[in-house]
Amino acid sequence: MKKLLLSAAVVLACATAVSAQQNRRSELSLPIVAFTPVVAKNANALGLNDAQRADVKAWLETMPAQRKALEAQATEARAKLRAAIISGAPVEERQALAEEVGANETRLVMMRSNCTDHWRSVLTADQFEMLLNLAKAQ
Repeated sequence: MKKLLLSAAVVLACATAVSAQQNRRSELSLPIVAFTPVVAKNANALGLNDAQRADVKAWLETMPAQRKALEAQATEARAKLRAAIISGAPVEERQALAEEVGANETRLVMMRSNCTDHWRSVLTADQFEMLLNLAKAQ
C-alpha cells in the first residue's frame, strides 16, 4: 500500500510539475542572448534589405518552434528529476536525469549562440553593431 501511495504521489508530482512549468518559463535558465526578436522588431531601424527581410521571415517560421520544442524537453527533464529527488530514487537515476537536464541546457545555450552567428552572417557589420545596441536598450 505504501508503494502504491508513493507511486501515485510521484505520478501526480510529475504531472503537476510539467503542467506548472509549461506556464512558468522561470524554471529554465534565462537566455544568455536573444537577438532574433530584436532583429524582427527593428527591421526598419536596422535598414534590412529585401533579402535580409526574407531571411528573418524564414528564420521566424522555423527556429522559434525548434527552440520551444527543446525548451519543452528541458522542462520535462527537470520535472522528472524533481520527481526522482522527491521520491528518493537511487542516486544513479538522479545523476542520469541531472545529466539530461545539463545536456538540454547546453543545447539551449548553443542554439542561442548559433542564432547569434546566423545574424552576424546575415547582417552587415554596422547592422550587427546596431543590433547589439538595440538589444542593450531593451
